[in-house]
Amino acid sequence: MSKPVINAKTEVYAILGDPISHSLSPVMMNSMFNRLNMDKVFLAFRANLSNVDLIMQALKMLDLKGYVLTMPVKEHVLKYLDCLNGEAEIIRAVNCVCNVDGKLIGYNTDSIGFWNAIQEANTNNRSINKVFVLGAGGFAKAAVAQAALQGVKEIVVSNILSEEKYVASFKKFLERLVQKVSDVNVKIIDWDPQLWIDDLKDADVVANATPNGMRGQGDLHIVFPYEATNKDAIIFDAIYEPLITDFLAKAREYGFTTVEGLDLLVHQGVCSFKNWTGIDVSPAEMRSVIIKFFQKNE
Repeated sequence: MSKPVINAKTEVYAILGDPISHSLSPVMMNSMFNRLNMDKVFLAFRANLSNVDLIMQALKMLDLKGYVLTMPVKEHVLKYLDCLNGEAEIIRAVNCVCNVDGKLIGYNTDSIGFWNAIQEANTNNRSINKVFVLGAGGFAKAAVAQAALQGVKEIVVSNILSEEKYVASFKKFLERLVQKVSDVNVKIIDWDPQLWIDDLKDADVVANATPNGMRGQGDLHIVFPYEATNKDAIIFDAIYEPLITDFLAKAREYGFTTVEGLDLLVHQGVCSFKNWTGIDVSPAEMRSVIIKFFQKNE
């Protein structure tokens, strides 16, 4: 079956953010559109806080069918949306938007993508009762929210952000969270590896939600107390550049089950694709597309 030719009826989707040239979303989405012979195309637009207002107004007038949003516009675009789904309402940040008959609906697929990636690695179907999150930024909120919504009762957050605006933002997030999930206990501790030890002993999931380790920069793999961590814990890193961070590489040396940032990217991509098309695609197939793209461009 031949691929559709881009024409006047082709539905357009886009990712908005800055920087944007490194994004893998166009690779994933266009590959799936082509495989399913769908008359759709996915583009990348540079959008930042200086131009996103004009861009959102223009894209809505142009009737784009869906967006992926990345830094730094995940929170700024909220005022252009007509409604938010449950996770996005709690987190107050979106990374997926659906245009349904001109109505813009916001989702946070990082949130469910995180949980689905963890469950894919949880091959023994162990109960997840305690999650330890490193960081308190945007992705940390997504991870904490989804863990609570999935019934995790105990969540520990180690906050590396000391600026007042970040602390206030996280506290407001927690207020919204407990309104939705009243029986979750979220504890915030300082960024001090010695303070982590007691909680790591019985954590079922440890998630790095910071940029520590991106492009090989950072000391998390040096300071993290692997020896004190529950040996059955799943170790997750949101970073996918490099694919295997030093944090995850060392965790594997200690025998931990690990989840890569690429797994998060794939699972949130699967969720976004389903939101737009109603079609379930295989995470394994999306992952294969990305790996082949990397190999071709090495």
